[in-house]
Amino acid sequence: MRGVAWLALFALTVLACPHTKFFGEEAWAQDFAISANVDKTAVMLGEPVDLTLTLTGDLSGVEVPAFQFPEGFVVAGRSQSTNVTIRSGAMERSMSLLYRLVPQRTGTFQLGPFEVKRLKKAFKTEAIEVTVNKPALPQNSQPQGERFTL
Repeated sequence: MRGVAWLALFALTVLACPHTKFFGEEAWAQDFAISANVDKTAVMLGEPVDLTLTLTGDLSGVEVPAFQFPEGFVVAGRSQSTNVTIRSGAMERSMSLLYRLVPQRTGTFQLGPFEVKRLKKAFKTEAIEVTVNKPALPQNSQPQGERFTL
């Protein structure tokens, strides 16, 4: 009976440890999420849109693909940042991917959904709709000065 108690205690200790791995997978799933947002959903032609993809939680085993954007958008810049915070002894990590997108055509476009994989499991964002409008003509489009005839 004593051996069974020790075996049960050992099993509980191993399973309670979040970093214990069995067959290459984590035994205890840790929180992970991905979100997407833009700084504006309506822009003028040629005005940049900043798209931010944020991955939070356990980032180990995350596979970030090369994302595809709608035809008519050019990626003008890309940056990545990682944030690590320790609160009450628990480590929280997040990674932000910023894409500066410049629309080349007018219309309504769908950005995403964007998908990343973590430990072979897919995580997906919602799609974001962005409307690209023609720039308004300047109010004072008439030539300046007086008209005269010679």
